[in-house]
Amino acid sequence: MPNYIDVATLKDISIVDFLARLGHHPVRKTGKEHFYHSMLRDTKKDTPSFTVWDAGNCWKDWGGANATGIFKGGIVQLGTAYWPDLSFVEVLNKIQQVCDMDTALIPEYVPPKIYPKDPEKGTYEWGLINIRELGSNYVLTQYLHSRGLFEIAKSQRVKEVYYNRINNPENTSAYYAVGWQNEHGAWEFGNAKGFKSTIGQKGISVIQGNPDHVAVFEGYMDYLSWQLLHPKLKPTIIVLNAITMLGYAIDRIKNFHTVDVYFDNDDPGRNCAQLLKKEIPHAVDCSYEYAGYKDYNEKLKDDLNSSKRLVECTPVETASYSTGRKR
Repeated sequence: MPNYIDVATLKDISIVDFLARLGHHPVRKTGKEHFYHSMLRDTKKDTPSFTVWDAGNCWKDWGGANATGIFKGGIVQLGTAYWPDLSFVEVLNKIQQVCDMDTALIPEYVPPKIYPKDPEKGTYEWGLINIRELGSNYVLTQYLHSRGLFEIAKSQRVKEVYYNRINNPENTSAYYAVGWQNEHGAWEFGNAKGFKSTIGQKGISVIQGNPDHVAVFEGYMDYLSWQLLHPKLKPTIIVLNAITMLGYAIDRIKNFHTVDVYFDNDDPGRNCAQLLKKEIPHAVDCSYEYAGYKDYNEKLKDDLNSSKRLVECTPVETASYSTGRKR
């Protein structure tokens, strides 16, 4: 059994098929929604409370979470909730084992219906058109300024990336975003509207630093925000570029003596921080540094706005001077 599996290779596995292989079948279907009695909790089996959506390949247990605290997500979150006693890596291997099972040996196995992808929501293959230095595109410049990151982004390998859809010949539109390279030399990117993707092979981004100390971030903007607030710290940096890349990165991370983790203050971020600590007990969850904020960039923007308001509200002292008149 392999030690580690790339989480990205599991994300497209049908959850309906996965549950069928485990012996769980929907009690009702409505369009592309599948309703189950929850297999994660003890229930009365009177009302199905567990829903799987084919569109998006995600699930939710409306009755709440079990002991793991997980009640929705993708296939990895489902596996973690289904096998709560297994480590993160063991869950990934277990999912792979189930999906490799011979369905002829599975009682009552029914292959799920395969729905065609919605062309408006399908997966596109992006082609690189051009790379430019930051500052020539007004929209991208303003976007980085709004996040307080324009100056540091220029010094940290961030570029203007121009691209198109190469598997959609009818659409010849060119798009643009801020981009940075991953370890494969491919371009990870995000635009001003929040869309993120990759031109080329998906991967993590690594910036070499202290060989004994690593700082791990979900996204590049979070790394830039942290670096702006900690200019003197130079650990090795690992940016996942997607939380699903955690399993792929664990082998790298565990070799460092000091491991600082800066994941988002939301359910996926907290769950992945906990899973990482199970695999690397000496890892430190540093999200307390931006407690009350979703991520480091939200904290940075609030700090910058607070400083601006302080300057605007500080009264200006006027120097007294003599008019030369006698009183």
